[in-house]
Amino acid sequence: MFGFDIQPVRSRNWEIEEEEDQNLEPVEIPKPSILFNESFPKNDLSNITDLIISTKNSPSIFIRSNFDALFDEIAEIVYDDIKPIKTTSNILNNKCNVYRHKEEKSIAFIVLGYDLPSERCFSFSESVLNAFNQVKKVVILDKLLNSHYLSQDHTHPIPPFVRAVYTSNFENNCSLIPLESPNIIENLSASFLTLCQVNNIQACSILNLYELNLNIDSVQSFAPILKSLYPKLFSTNDNDIKVQYKNMIALVNKRNDRGMYM
Repeated sequence: MFGFDIQPVRSRNWEIEEEEDQNLEPVEIPKPSILFNESFPKNDLSNITDLIISTKNSPSIFIRSNFDALFDEIAEIVYDDIKPIKTTSNILNNKCNVYRHKEEKSIAFIVLGYDLPSERCFSFSESVLNAFNQVKKVVILDKLLNSHYLSQDHTHPIPPFVRAVYTSNFENNCSLIPLESPNIIENLSASFLTLCQVNNIQACSILNLYELNLNIDSVQSFAPILKSLYPKLFSTNDNDIKVQYKNMIALVNKRNDRGMYM
């Protein structure tokens, strides 16, 4: 009485699909090159035990504002298809620079001026850990777009705030709040944490919830955690740092606004 005819579903010929798969040429994923400065003695790599990695925009603004004057550039990580931009501001140069702290020489900083596609992140992380093979701790300053954050109780926090994901052997002595499920980490945070977990290296990704239009509160939200992890690094006057924040934020927001209308 309520029956209906079930019609067979017609699909493409499997032989055609198989032939198409065979004709697909594998695409080689570009790998990075780490170009060390000639003035940097390669033997000093064994003295670097801590890596602090900052991704593009707010994490890199935080690092550059606090430490640019205390940096010695030791290398650059380059891709053939990512071209640097000629600019007077390092925050806009589209480069990935590697620095060593002038005083705390066991700490190196990797400051990214470009966003890496997800398929390149594993080889990037692998290359970095192979080059700095005596590293005992890795800290990644990363970001999570406010609109991408998923809340368990249907409330949404007001940015800025930070969350963390870390390896099982990481010593959480600064009350890091873990990133709530079902949120996930991606790209460099995911690749570095995976490799560090496998190689028994302490690692932590500190994620800053941010808006597309950057502000000072969002950038400086990294400060309490990094000061807990590395108290000796911070000695500059906070008022001077805020001026640096404002200048760099203005440049990045201006670039982002311009890109929206290009």
